[in-house]
Amino acid sequence: AAPFLAGSRIPRAADGRVRVEPSGRAGVDRVYAGGDLVRGAATIVEACADGRHAAEAICCDLRVRFWAPQDGLPVPSPAELRGVKLVRTRKEPRREPPVLPPERRTGWDLVEGPLSPEEARAEALRCLQCSSLCDKCVEVCPNRAHLPWTAEPVRWQVPVLAVRTGALVQVGAEPFAIVQTRQIAHVVDLCNACGNCGTFCVHQGDPFREKPRFFLDPAAFRNDEGTAFRLAGEAILRREGGPEARLSGDGPWTYEDEDLVAVLDRDFRLLDGRLKRPFPGERSLRGAAEMAVLLAGLRGDPLLGGGCG
Repeated sequence: AAPFLAGSRIPRAADGRVRVEPSGRAGVDRVYAGGDLVRGAATIVEACADGRHAAEAICCDLRVRFWAPQDGLPVPSPAELRGVKLVRTRKEPRREPPVLPPERRTGWDLVEGPLSPEEARAEALRCLQCSSLCDKCVEVCPNRAHLPWTAEPVRWQVPVLAVRTGALVQVGAEPFAIVQTRQIAHVVDLCNACGNCGTFCVHQGDPFREKPRFFLDPAAFRNDEGTAFRLAGEAILRREGGPEARLSGDGPWTYEDEDLVAVLDRDFRLLDGRLKRPFPGERSLRGAAEMAVLLAGLRGDPLLGGGCG
């Protein structure tokens, strides 16, 4: 793969794919990579996301403001969300466009005509507004293992840390954004892996595997080999098949894992840091940022054991 990189200083894996740092930088100053060259065969959407991610990192390195067009997605009110749920209780027939009979399809006339303005509006009203409110996995789960919650949108430059001359220092930043307020957590203890959520997911996902996975049982949390979360009093814990990380606070945040302790302000800028033991390469605090968003959104939830607020 990528024979044009032969002889270059860009690091590559055994299968030929380019290895990148958390920022998207390909091991060489001013060189960034993404898409299939990094991921292997993937989607255009993922490649576009990598490009935007790299653009934000480049702007950060150059100390210029990253600007992106606003997507303009509506932010529905609670009353409007109730209206969306009401629409979903009714089945509305599709408005069919006018079609030219086969015997008249001998010239250049349109075979399928457009909808009238009234028909177009009626057809548009059939939209289930999944970009604003999906909750399909919540609705179809027989065990109520999916927990909807509200996240505060954030756009942070998450610190990237490294060890230099025996000290913990910030060597860069990685863009991090949460733009969708409606989020869903998965409570593993209540799930029997029936597959309903995957069958009915309108986004062709597998929610019981892909949503943030929370555990009620401490032993099950410690033994899980995937990415696992648990609320413990005023803190959130995270494991990824290895040592445990912990985050507490609400800005300033305090994050701690086996290698370091970091104190971050409300916008996740590094205030202070302490090295517990040296680690190789660079360490992004993106995982800590994810923990902060989850903790803020689920704080005080009685099901998951949150004790804050």
